[in-house]
Amino acid sequence: MAHMAKHMNINGLECKIIKKEGKKATVEIEGQSVSVPSELLPTRAKDGEMVKLYFFAASDGELLEKKIAKYILEEILNGK
Repeated sequence: MAHMAKHMNINGLECKIIKKEGKKATVEIEGQSVSVPSELLPTRAKDGEMVKLYFFAASDGELLEKKIAKYILEEILNGK
């Protein structure tokens, strides 16, 4: 996990889902409304719910996705 932390902020940026409509969703990030593809949001997330947004370099994408998935699985298995 330490290697992943060098590439991305694992805390994320909180944002609120304002409205999910079809293929588009509006989220509020630090007071600003932003339109994003709905498919990027968790499928169970509802309007008004808070989610976290993470940024990382496109070149690190696949490797980081695997590390994030492993990290989440470890958190679940360890009961955190």
